[in-house]
Amino acid sequence: MGRPFDGSDRIDPKDLVIERGRPDLDPLGCEGRQRLGPREGRVLSGQFDERPHVRPTVAPRMSLPTTGILKSNGPFGRAVRIRPFVPNDIPSVASIVREALRENYPTSLYLDIHRWWRDGFLIADLDGHPVGFLAAVISSDGQARILMFAVSAGWRRRGFGRQIMDAFVQRCAMRGLRRIELEVRISNEEAIRFYKRYGFDVAAVLPKFYTDGEDGFKMVKHF
Repeated sequence: MGRPFDGSDRIDPKDLVIERGRPDLDPLGCEGRQRLGPREGRVLSGQFDERPHVRPTVAPRMSLPTTGILKSNGPFGRAVRIRPFVPNDIPSVASIVREALRENYPTSLYLDIHRWWRDGFLIADLDGHPVGFLAAVISSDGQARILMFAVSAGWRRRGFGRQIMDAFVQRCAMRGLRRIELEVRISNEEAIRFYKRYGFDVAAVLPKFYTDGEDGFKMVKHF
């Protein structure tokens, strides 16, 4: 179980700095070297499961050992572990980011997110290999904010995204957080359906939120 939320590791998203690698793609809203402010934050979603849980609870046959690693049998009987990120995961996570999110981020970004909230950086581990991840931070006003969420292309539509989100929602609840927020493209209907099944509601429309001019939805889940 996570330690009580005392605010000691709250961050202001403006403190998150990212080096831009490709000027034509900017899902975190950072041009050049720019801070990740309240408007610029993005949920970076890969493909989602078409049929996630209707109820946002932990996945079936899941247990929480004393190590804090969530274990579950995937839909094809292969053991999946939802565990905390460790620095050795960076090559695999960066590969998923390049493939699913079409971005290149410096190693320092992943280390910073890990430093800010270790319980909010989760890895879906299949036979020792990361196949998906979710990265979030706790903002200065005490809410969770999802920054990146993706599953490797070869392992999508197998329930792994659902298991990652199950584990993340559980950690937020155990930590005593009362709210999770994210942003999503209006056109991403599959992701919107996925989030709504977890109790996220559209809180606002964000005009021209993305760098290509597309509007976004701000979605919020309250506990």
